[in-house]
Amino acid sequence: MRGPLYFALTLFVSTLLSQEQAENLPKWTHYTRAGTAQLNEWGGLGFYRIKRVKKTTFHDVRILGISGAGETLLTGRFKSSQKYEAFPKLYRFSVASLRKSSASGLNIRYHYNQGFGAFIFNLPSTHLTTETALAYDMSDYLNDTRKTSYLKGALFWDIDIARTSLALDFEYFYQISDPVLGQPVQSRYELSAELNVHILKDVYLILGYEEEFYQSKDIVNVRSLYLAAGFKKPLALTF
Repeated sequence: MRGPLYFALTLFVSTLLSQEQAENLPKWTHYTRAGTAQLNEWGGLGFYRIKRVKKTTFHDVRILGISGAGETLLTGRFKSSQKYEAFPKLYRFSVASLRKSSASGLNIRYHYNQGFGAFIFNLPSTHLTTETALAYDMSDYLNDTRKTSYLKGALFWDIDIARTSLALDFEYFYQISDPVLGQPVQSRYELSAELNVHILKDVYLILGYEEEFYQSKDIVNVRSLYLAAGFKKPLALTF
């Protein structure tokens, strides 16, 4: 009896360990999009995103390009966050991004912010998070090392209903550093809304809107509208 019992216990323990190891493996997902977008005129859009989630950690890279009628918008963004195990509704995060917009005359802008976030509510079909952070810009990254500092406040609301999902984002950047002589105040808020409709396996129809609103009238607000087909697939990565 000892032999079969030992074998059964070994099989049971190894099964539990393998399940635990599988649960602890990171989950990678990547997203691609292609479609049309409007800055001043309609043009083309390309987008790529890769996301890694493991237990309490989150890493996300996004690259976006819009071009049409002589206007371009290029952005790249990396975000990482980690929940506090003792307080899972709270997390810390950091964001680094590059942005270039010929529509607003913006050279390559480097932006970084770091702070804390909280889940106001987190339900199966919807969740709302808020963030606060210290941030800074280098508005001409390749030619000038001068930094502009901000306080950031943000709200992010995601809703899933049947085969559709809606994401609403609001971010406000209030300039706390002294204005540079001869340059306008850079305080601004950013709005975005995106609707995803699941039409086929791994295929989505995406309709979106983004706009930056500057406090200064001397800076042109930049708005983009887009319509795209998107693909979402898991990646078989284990690191």
